[in-house]
Amino acid sequence: MDESFHSAENGDSVQGSQEKLISMSPRSKTKRKLVNIEDESEDLFSSPKKTQKTPTKKSRKSDILEDKSLFGELVTKAGYVLKNGDQANMLKCDSAIFKKDLRWSLKSHRLYKMPEIVEVFVKDLENHLEDPLRLKWALLYTQTEAGCESARGGQQDSLFRMCLNIEELQPALIKLLTEKFFEVAYDEQTSTSVDIPSLILANLRWLDHIVDSEVLTARVIELLEGSPLRIQREVITCVPHIVDDANHPKIAKVLCQLYDEKRELTPAILDTLGDLTLEAESFEDVHHSVLKTLHAVRAEQLPIVVKFLLHNTPQSVAYQVVSDMRESISLPGDYIGSSQRTPKEKNPSKNDDDTAAYEILLMTKIKMAIQFNKFLTNAWLKAIQDADDVASVRPLDFLLLVVLYEEVPSRQRPIESIFRNKIRTSLFSDTMIEKTFFNHKALLREYFSSVIKIASILLRSFEPLISQAAAAIYRSAFVSMEGHQKQEVVLSLLGHLGDTNIMRMVILSTLSSLARSNTKEMSKYAIFFKSSLDLVDVLNMGEIKHLLDIVSHLAYSDASHAALQGELAILVRKQLSHVELKFKLIGVINAVFCLKNIANLDDSLVNSSRSSGSDLNSSSLVEAENMLLLVFSSTKKSSSATALFMDELASIILKEGLNAKLEEWICDKMTNDFQEVYILDIEQDTQPPEDMLPLEIRWNLEANEEDRKIALNLAPMVISLEQARVDPFDAEGSLVYMTTQFRLLRMLESRLHGGELSNIDALLGCPIYAPGEEVYDKFESLSQKEQHAALSCLFYTANWFRELINAFVTQKDKYCKGKVYGRLRQLIEVEKLIWQKLPKCPNYTPPLAVFDVDTSMLPQSLNFATKKKMKKGRKPTAGKGKKGKGKSKENVEGTQFGTQGNSQSQSVTQLKSQQTQPVNDKEAESSPEQASEVDRSKCRPFLRELHIDVFSLMFRKLCVVTDVQSGSYLTPAELEFLLTDLNSKLSHIFASSSKRSSALGHGEHRNIGFSHIDLFNPGEIAERVLTFFKPICHHLETIGGFFQTLIADNDEVMDAPAMYNEHTQPLIVVNSLLFTTLTTFFSWSGLQKEENKEILINALRAVAKRLEGDAVNNMEQEGLAAVAFKYLSNFHGSIVNLDTARTLVQCLVSFTAFPCSENLSEKLVEVVEELLKREWYSKGGEPEKGSAYNQHIYSLLEIYLKNSSATLAFVDTLCTVGLAEFLEASGRNPHSETFPTLNKGTLGIFYRSIMCFLVTGTKKSLSSLGSSSLANKEECLEIWNTAIKIFCVLVTMLKTHETRSLLSPCLKYSRTFLELFLRSAMPVLDSCLLVRNQDVTVLLKNLQISTRLLQHICTHSKGTQDTSLTRYVPLLKKSLEMLVYRVKAMLVFNKCSEAFWMGNLKNRDLRGEELLSQSMREESDDEDEQEVEDEDQQSDVDLNDEDEDPKQESKEETNSLHTSVSF
Repeated sequence: MDESFHSAENGDSVQGSQEKLISMSPRSKTKRKLVNIEDESEDLFSSPKKTQKTPTKKSRKSDILEDKSLFGELVTKAGYVLKNGDQANMLKCDSAIFKKDLRWSLKSHRLYKMPEIVEVFVKDLENHLEDPLRLKWALLYTQTEAGCESARGGQQDSLFRMCLNIEELQPALIKLLTEKFFEVAYDEQTSTSVDIPSLILANLRWLDHIVDSEVLTARVIELLEGSPLRIQREVITCVPHIVDDANHPKIAKVLCQLYDEKRELTPAILDTLGDLTLEAESFEDVHHSVLKTLHAVRAEQLPIVVKFLLHNTPQSVAYQVVSDMRESISLPGDYIGSSQRTPKEKNPSKNDDDTAAYEILLMTKIKMAIQFNKFLTNAWLKAIQDADDVASVRPLDFLLLVVLYEEVPSRQRPIESIFRNKIRTSLFSDTMIEKTFFNHKALLREYFSSVIKIASILLRSFEPLISQAAAAIYRSAFVSMEGHQKQEVVLSLLGHLGDTNIMRMVILSTLSSLARSNTKEMSKYAIFFKSSLDLVDVLNMGEIKHLLDIVSHLAYSDASHAALQGELAILVRKQLSHVELKFKLIGVINAVFCLKNIANLDDSLVNSSRSSGSDLNSSSLVEAENMLLLVFSSTKKSSSATALFMDELASIILKEGLNAKLEEWICDKMTNDFQEVYILDIEQDTQPPEDMLPLEIRWNLEANEEDRKIALNLAPMVISLEQARVDPFDAEGSLVYMTTQFRLLRMLESRLHGGELSNIDALLGCPIYAPGEEVYDKFESLSQKEQHAALSCLFYTANWFRELINAFVTQKDKYCKGKVYGRLRQLIEVEKLIWQKLPKCPNYTPPLAVFDVDTSMLPQSLNFATKKKMKKGRKPTAGKGKKGKGKSKENVEGTQFGTQGNSQSQSVTQLKSQQTQPVNDKEAESSPEQASEVDRSKCRPFLRELHIDVFSLMFRKLCVVTDVQSGSYLTPAELEFLLTDLNSKLSHIFASSSKRSSALGHGEHRNIGFSHIDLFNPGEIAERVLTFFKPICHHLETIGGFFQTLIADNDEVMDAPAMYNEHTQPLIVVNSLLFTTLTTFFSWSGLQKEENKEILINALRAVAKRLEGDAVNNMEQEGLAAVAFKYLSNFHGSIVNLDTARTLVQCLVSFTAFPCSENLSEKLVEVVEELLKREWYSKGGEPEKGSAYNQHIYSLLEIYLKNSSATLAFVDTLCTVGLAEFLEASGRNPHSETFPTLNKGTLGIFYRSIMCFLVTGTKKSLSSLGSSSLANKEECLEIWNTAIKIFCVLVTMLKTHETRSLLSPCLKYSRTFLELFLRSAMPVLDSCLLVRNQDVTVLLKNLQISTRLLQHICTHSKGTQDTSLTRYVPLLKKSLEMLVYRVKAMLVFNKCSEAFWMGNLKNRDLRGEELLSQSMREESDDEDEQEVEDEDQQSDVDLNDEDEDPKQESKEETNSLHTSVSF
C-alpha cells in the first residue's frame, strides 16, 4: 500500500493500484483525497514544492502544530488545524461555522471571561505569529479538509480574516495587525517570499462589520503617515476599501496633506480621492486643494491630476475651474522649446519622447473628461475665448482648440469663430503658431487631420490677417510633420489653387516661402506642381509669376529633376511661339525664372573674377545664353513681351542677382543696343527732324553748352509709333520698352560697378526731342491724331523722367543729386500738363508702361474725365431722360483698377480740389481746363512705378516762404508729389494686410503699378520707411511753426484772410499727407507681431527723439510710446484744417494699442475735446460744412466717447452743455458756444453719437461697480438718474426738431436703452423701493416722460409711412410694454401693488395734438384740447399716498379707439 501511495503521489498513473486504493478502507480513501488536493492546488505565495518521500503515520502527525495556549485550544476546538512549516493551515468546517463556534467558546470559557479572554487570546496569537511562516499562513487562505462536506469551497478565508469578522476580537486584532505591519514594513531582512504588508491590507479590506470605525480610521491614518514610501502607495490604494464612508473626510484630509508633501504619491492619492465618498463641501475643499497646486505638478503626473480635476468638477463651477486649470497647466514641451534649444537646432533632447508621450496622454485625459461631462466643452471654449491679452494666451489654447475640433464636431463652428477672433486681435500671431508647432510637434501629428481642416477653413477667409495666419499654420505643419503628412500639406495647398483669387495669392506666397526655406524637402514633391501649370489660363499675371517661380526653383534645385527641367524648357518654347499675347507673356515670365535658376546652378562662378571678353564657358551659362537669345528672337514682333522680359530680369538682378559673367554679357549687349536706338548726336543733327508736330530740344539740365552733345530721340519715335498703332495696348516699336531697357541697364551697371552709374550719367541731364510749348498752347485746335501724339509724348517723357529718378536717386554726388531734383520738378510739370490735356481727349488710350498685366482685362477706351466741378452751392444732378442713366457704366469703369490710387483719404483729395477750385463764376469761365478732374487711379498702368529709394528726396528743407526760391529747398508741390506716391505704396503694403477683401474679385487690379515694391515683404518696407521719419518730422515741425506764427500774427483769429489763401492751401495739403504717412505706418497690424518688435521700437524712438533728444536712447518701449504720443499731440494746436486734425487723431489712436507707461486714452480724449471746441474754416475763411465735414465730426465724436474712461459723464456734458446751448441759441445758424462744431448741420451727428454712447457709457459705469452692497446700489441709482436725465433731454427735444436724422437714432437706440434698464436697473429698484422710495419714484416718473413721448414718436413714424423709421417701431413697442409689466412686478414684489394703475393712451403726434382719425367719439373738441397740455405731466404709476380712484381714471380713458400701454 505504501508503494502504491508513493506512485500516486509522484504522478504514476497505475490504474490497478488506484482501483485497489479506492476499494480499501475509508481511511485510506481520505488519505488519497488529501494527496490529490495538495497536488492540484496552486499557491502563488508559497515556496516551490520539494520532492517528498512517502509519509509515514508518524510524519503525518508531526505536520500538525500542537499549540497548548488558549489561542490554540479555542481555534482547534472550533475546527482549525494549525500546520508546521511552510504549508497552509486546515479547516474542518465552513468558515461561518468556525466563526460561530469560536465566538461561543470565547463567551462560554470556563476560566476566562470577557474582555479578559480577548486579551489572553490575542497575546497567545501574537506569540504564535513570532515565526514569519506562521504569520504568512495566518494571513493567507485556509485549506479545507478533504472530508469536510459543509465547506463552500476548497479554500476559505485566512485565520485573521475570520477572526476580524468576530466583533469581540476585531479591535484588538486591528491593533495587532498594524503593529505587525510596521514591524515587517521596516524590516528589510524579512525572509518570507510574500509581501506581508499587502496581505495585512488585504485582510482589512471589505470587513463584514466594523466594530469601532474611529479606531480603525485612526489605525489606517497611522499606516498612511508612518509607512515607508514604497508601501505607502499601496496603503493609499486600499484605504477606500478599509475605512467606512463616515470617516472618508478624515482620510481625505490626510491624503491632501500627503499630496502637498510627497509628489511621488500623486497618482495614487488622486485615484483614491476620486473613490472616497465625501460631502459636497468636503469634496470642494479637496478639489480646491488639488487645483491650487496644479502649477507645481510634474510632467509625468499632470495627466492624472487633470483627470481628477475634470472628472470631479460640477457644472456650476466648471468655467472657473477650467479657467484656473488653463492658467496653471504648463505643458512640458514649452520648457524644452524655450530654454534648452532654439528652432534652428535639429537634434532633439533625450527627454523629447517622454515629453511628447505626457502631452498626448494629457490631451487624451481631457478628451475622456469631455466625453464624460459634456458641459466641459463650453467651459473650455469660454475660458479660451476670454483670454484677451497677449500675456494670457498660451500654446495650450491652440492645442485644445485643435483637439476639441476633432472630438466635438457639433462645436466646430464656434471653434472656428474663436480662431478668427484670436487672429484678429493678434493673440494667435505667426510667431506663436510657429512656436506651438515646434514645441508640440508630436501632439499635433496625432491631430493632423484637424490641423489641416482648420487651416483650410481659415484660408478661405476674406480677411488678410486670418488667411495669413492659415498660411502660417500650413508652413509650420510642413516643417513639423513627417513623411506622408508633409505631402498632405502640399497637396492641400495645391488643391486650393482652384479657389478664389483672394486665396490664390496667399497660397502661392506660402508655397514660395516653403520652397525657399525648405528647398530640399519641397523638391521631393516637385512633381505635384507640374499639374498646377494647367491653371495658368485662370491665374492673373501676379499669380502666374509666383507659380512659375516656385516650379522652376524646385525643378532646378536637384539634378534628379532633369525630366521636369526638360519639360519646362519645352513649355517655354511653346509659350514664346504662341500667337496670343497673353501666353507669350507667360512664356517670357517662365523663361526669366528658368534663366535665373540655370545661371545660378554653378555656385562657384557666382563670385568668380571677371575675365576679359564675354565668352561663357560653363555649360549652365551657355544654356542661359541660349535661353536669352531665344527670348530676344521670339519677342521681336511683340514689344510688350520684350518690355516684360527686361522688367522681370531687372527685378531678379535687383533682388537676387545673376551669375557675374552673365550679367556682364547682358550689360554689354544692353548698352550697345540702347545707344544705337534711342540716342542722337546733337552735333550731327543740329536741326530737329520735321514731322506732324513742331519739335524742339527740351527738358535740358546741362548747364554748359559743351555738355549738350546727345539727346533722346523721343518725339520722332512716338509719332511714328502712334501712326502705326492699331491695338491700344500692344504697340510695336522699340520705344515701348525704352524705359524697361534703361531700368535693366542701370541695374546691371549698379551691380557690376558697386552702385556707381558714372558710365551712363550723361543720360540724366541730356535733353529730349519733344513737341514745343506752342503745341500744347493750341492743343484744342489740333487734329485727333496730333492730340494723341502730343499726349503720348508727354506720357513717354514722364515715364523716362521717372526711371531717371529711380536710377540716379541713389548717387551721392551733389551735382548728380541736383539734377535729380531738377528732373523731379520737370516730372511734376509734365504730369500737370497731362492732367490738364487728358480730359480733352476722351477716346485716347495712353501707351502701357506696366507690362505684367493681362491687357484683355483693361477697357479698350478710358474716359478719364469722371469728376466735374459744380458751381458753389449747387448739387450735382443725375440728369434727365436717358442721359441720366449713363453714369453707372462710367462708375464701373472708374473702379477697373481699384481704389489704390486714392490711398490717401478722400478729404485730402477734397483739399486739393479746394486748392484748384475757382473762387467765382468768372474765374471758372476763364479757366475751362479746371472744369473737370482726372481720375488718376486709372492712369497707374500707364505710368512707371517710383522706387522706394526716391523718397529720400524728402531730406531737403521745405520752403514755406514765397519769396525764397532757392534750388536747395523742397517746394510744397514737390513734397506733395512724393508723399502722395509714398502713401499709396504704404496703403498697398500695410493697409491691405488688415483690410477685408471683397468677394467680388478684381483683386489683381489693386496690384497694378506696385510690381517693384511687391518684391519686398512688409517688414523690409517698414525698415526702409523708418529712414524717412527724420525728414517727415522735420517737415511737420516746419509747417507747424509756420501756422503757429501765422495764428499769432493774426491775433488768434482763425478766419483771417491770410490763413486760407493760395500760399497756405498747399501747406495744409502737405501737412495732412505727412500725418497720413505716420497714421498708415503706425496702424499696421504687423507692428504688434513679435518679429517686428524691433521695428516698432526704432520707429517710436525716431519720433520721440524729436522731443527728448538722445535721452530716449535708453528708454523702453513703454516710455518711448508715451514720449512719441506727446510729440505728435503737440501739433494739434497748429492745425487749421479739420481733415488734418482727424488724420492726426487717427494717428494718436494707433498709439493707444501699444504698451505704454501712461494712460494715453485720457490724453487722447483731451486732444479731441479741444478740437471739438474749435471753429473750423475752409478756403476763403468761410465756416466749413458738407458731408465730408460731418463725417470728420462723427469720427472725432466716436473717438472722443469711445476712449474716455467716464463715457457717461462726457455724454452728460455734451447733452447738458452742448445740446442745451444749441437749443437756446437763436438766429439763422444756431450753434453751441462751448462746442462750436455742434451746429444745425451737425446736429444729427451729435444726436446719433450721444444716443449710441448713452447705452455704452451706462454699461461701462455699471460694470465698474463691484458687489451688490447697499453703497453700490446707491451708486447704481445715481448712474441711472444721470442716464435717464440725458435720455429725457434727447427724447424731449424731438418736439421741436422732428427731422428724420434725429428720429431714426432715437427709435433705434431707445429700445437698447430700455432693454438695458430692464436688465440692470429693475433688480436694483426692486431692492431699493422700500428703502429709498422717493428716489425710485422720481426716477420712474422721469423715465415715463420719455416713454410717453416714444409712444407718440412711434405713432408719428407710422403716420409718415417712412420704412426707415417704421422698422424700429415693433421692437420698441415691445420693450415699452415689457417695462410696464416689469414695474408692476416690482410693486407686487414689494407688496404695494395697489399703487399701480394702467390706462389707455390716446394717439398723438410729436406736438401732443390728438390724431383726429383716432379721436374719442363721445368727447367734445374742447375737452380734447384741455387734456393735451396735462397728459404729458401726469403719471400712470402712482407711488404716492394720494386719494385717487384709478378705476374712474381708467374708465375715462377707455373711450380711445386705439389702445396703447404705458405706466
